[in-house]
Formats: sequence, C-alpha cells, structure tokens
Amino acid sequence: MKRNIVTIMASLLISACASTPTGQIEAFGVAAADVTAKIDIVITDYNRTNIDNKLARMAQRNKKYTKSDFDPIRKILIRDADKKSFALYQANNALGAYAISLSELAAAGSREQMTRASIKLNQSLKSMNKNYKIIKGTSDDLLNAEKNAEISRVVAEVSSFYAENKRAKALKKIIINSDSQIQAIGKIINEQLLKSALESRIYTMRGTVLAGYFADYNKTTDKKSFAVRKKSLDFMYRQYIEMQATGATILQAQNAITSIMHAHSVLKSELEKDQYTSKKIFKSIGEIITVHKSYDDLEELMVNCETEVITDDKKGIICKD
Repeated sequence: MKRNIVTIMASLLISACASTPTGQIEAFGVAAADVTAKIDIVITDYNRTNIDNKLARMAQRNKKYTKSDFDPIRKILIRDADKKSFALYQANNALGAYAISLSELAAAGSREQMTRASIKLNQSLKSMNKNYKIIKGTSDDLLNAEKNAEISRVVAEVSSFYAENKRAKALKKIIINSDSQIQAIGKIINEQLLKSALESRIYTMRGTVLAGYFADYNKTTDKKSFAVRKKSLDFMYRQYIEMQATGATILQAQNAITSIMHAHSVLKSELEKDQYTSKKIFKSIGEIITVHKSYDDLEELMVNCETEVITDDKKGIICKD
C-alpha cells in the first residue's frame, strides 16, 4: 500500500513537469537533489554518532572533567582534518548542487535566474572533479580536456537562451557530456560508503551509547515510578530502533546514489535521440522518488527484502546478501 502511494505521488510530480521540453530535466533535478540531501544526513550522522560515542565513554567513567578533555572531539568537528571523509561529503554536495542547477536552469523565468543557475552548475562540476581527485588520490581529471571545454562553452552560453527550445538543446549537451562524470562520482561515493564500513561503525557506537542508558536505568529502576520507567523505556526503545535501522539507512544511501546514476544515464540516452519526454525517463525519475520516500525506513527494508531479513551483530537488522 505504501509503495502504491509513493508511486502515485511520483507520477503526479513528474506529470506536472512533463509537458514542456525541459520538464523532465527539471523533474530529474528536483528528485536527485532531494535524495542527495538525504545521503548528506547519513554522512554527517556518522560524525554526530562518533561524538555521542566519545561522550558516552566519558560518562561511563567515574571521573571529573575539564574543557581540555573535549579537545579530541574538535578533530571530529573539524571535518577537513580527514580530507577523504570531507571530500566524500563535498562530492555528494556537488552532485546535489548539479541536480539543483539543472532544475533551476530548466525552470528559470529570467536571464538573471539562468545566470545564477549556470554559475552554480559550473561550480558543482568543478567541485565534483576536485573531490573525486582527492578521494581517488589521483591527478587525473574526471573528464578529458575536450569534454570539459564543450561543457564550459555550453554552460557559458545557456544563460542567453531565453527561448525554451534553445535552452533544452543546451541542457541536452550538458547532460550528455557530463554523464561520465556523474557515473564516476556516483560510483566513488558508493564505494566510499562501503569501504568506510559506516554501518558497522555507527551501529557499534550507537550500541555503546544505548548500553550507558541501560546501565543507568537498571541502577535506579526500583526507585522510579511506572510513568518515569515507561518514559525512559520509550526513549531507549527509540534509540534501539535507530541502532537496528543503521544497515537499512546505509543500504538506502547506496540505492539512492544508484538510482541517480541510472536516471541520469537514461536521461542522456533519451536526449541523444531527442526524446525530451519519454516513459523511460518518467520511470527512472519515479525510482529516485520511491527511494527518497522509503529512505531510512526499517519497515520498508523488511517488507521488500527479496532474500531473508536477518540480525547482524555488527550492522543491525539487514537484508541477507
């Protein structure tokens, strides 16, 4: 039932944009930007959980603290201390900015709006390239000089194309020429989500914090009223479910990136055939929206798991490979 409602909502959103040459490009941009915002939460949540974990370990010790004891936490707060972790965050942000720029260019109603969107688009592509090189540890650019020059030329010109058909053709060139960059940046974000084993780390750290709450509850339970005990248990249960949903959250992040890569690839293929509105584009954008709506949903994972739902001691409730 939930999936049907999501599909209907996706259809309404895309249908509203599909009647013009730039409509489905705009719909792709909106959907992809929404999803990258969710992925951003996963990456930043790791930092928050890391801090919670360190504070929980401090709280478990029976000792007095001074502000200097918080100094190690500064390293977590200053994200660029770890260039690769920060680059992952920035690469995802750049992917989101690219999507927003496409939608803004497609929907722009004035030259000023188109100019602003063009600048943002250019900056997002440069940021993707820069952070890809940091994560990959390479000096090689994502795109060759010829493709870079072509994209730069079209981006510079697009703000002067007030007529929608000319703007659509300019967006077509941008999307076709930047597709290999989108595929590469999507792949490396996904690889980093797997490589850094965020799920097991977040799960373990959330478990440490929860253990502290249980220890505190068990020490004082006989002195608490029913209402106070129930309130404490409600809070701890929410923490427990959040911990168990860790695997589902990371899986959805990976699915989200894959859905953006796929939709952009479909958009490129259809635009190469001058198909600005098609069922294939419609379907691929719908898949992004479906992922967005079911994001961080443990129930969704359990209902739609095609193998077996299992409990992993290091990841929580997951779908068996």
